[in-house]
Amino acid sequence: MTIRGIAHRGYPVNFPENTLSSFQAAINLGFSHMELDVHMSKDGIPVVIHDHTIDRMTDGNGEIYSYTLEELKQFTITPNEKIPTLEEVLQLAKDRIHVSIELKKPNFYSGIEKKVYEIIHKLQMEKQTYIISFNHDSLRKLRAISKDIQIGPLVNKVRLTHYRLLKKLNAQYFAVKYTAIKEKHIRKCEKLGIQLVVWTVNTVEQMQTTKQYPSILVTTDELEKYKAVFSQ
Repeated sequence: MTIRGIAHRGYPVNFPENTLSSFQAAINLGFSHMELDVHMSKDGIPVVIHDHTIDRMTDGNGEIYSYTLEELKQFTITPNEKIPTLEEVLQLAKDRIHVSIELKKPNFYSGIEKKVYEIIHKLQMEKQTYIISFNHDSLRKLRAISKDIQIGPLVNKVRLTHYRLLKKLNAQYFAVKYTAIKEKHIRKCEKLGIQLVVWTVNTVEQMQTTKQYPSILVTTDELEKYKAVFSQ
């Protein structure tokens, strides 16, 4: 059975977040979507990791942009993982699960939008991926690069100006913090034909609430808990 939901950084409750094993676990559980975070190495390779430093997740330290990909691959994520490239993760996901790609701090990385798009295009995954970011200028750059790439702004709170932004970007997605969502936002997105994404839903109570609105695409860390609620 396919579980309509977004596996946040894979399955971070049981596996190191944003690693190949974490994403494989989401695929094995039958999730329809998974979410990942992208930064870029010193030599211009998009890599999958949440923070802009390697301190929290690896046995090294320092800024991601200070290291080449070869150097980043020398560090270990416990117990025995390496920082994956975006291309490695998309190859794992291809024809198996949709992928939400969040651009983290794109202002740190000149040209990251084009690099990410080129990988998606190379793997012919335009219809299987979408890109989100808090940096809405970065999304504008992506739209200028491609009229076909699927994109969506990330926001902590919904404002009326966001609906104008969605139209200007020709966005297909709108990713909103769970605590900011009201029924009027859900209905507005349904009317506009925009896929509303909420993050991050981890309690059974929250899951049961979102289940009342099938149009929402729910992001969760608690994959098996969500699967149980979804299956009820």
